[in-house]
Amino acid sequence: MKAKIKATDSLWFDVEAEQEDELFKQIARVQEIFQHKACGNCESTNIKFVCRHDSSDNDWLEVTCQDCRAKLIFGRTKKGGLIFPKIRWDQLSEKQQEQRVNEKAYAEKHRGYLPSKGWFIYKPKT
Repeated sequence: MKAKIKATDSLWFDVEAEQEDELFKQIARVQEIFQHKACGNCESTNIKFVCRHDSSDNDWLEVTCQDCRAKLIFGRTKKGGLIFPKIRWDQLSEKQQEQRVNEKAYAEKHRGYLPSKGWFIYKPKT
């Protein structure tokens, strides 16, 4: 079985699987990771996928808004290393929770989901 998945107007994926459930999983993965059409903070469609490297040579995957500078960060599963957008409070690392502590009350009131669909503007400590 094959499927052509439209993630955005300019981004398409071809997926293939032997079984329906595997094809379903592949479609779901494409949609979860790549179907971000607009910034969750300001609704701008001027977004791009970014991969940064830190001093320890770790790579950080995120979608960033080119207008308001908000970003949606991605994590990796411990088993299999699959990526996922961090849209829930419990998906944030301890350090990320410290940086975004002002979002905790919102998450508690909304079954763990972060405001702005997980998008945020990084504000370094001064």
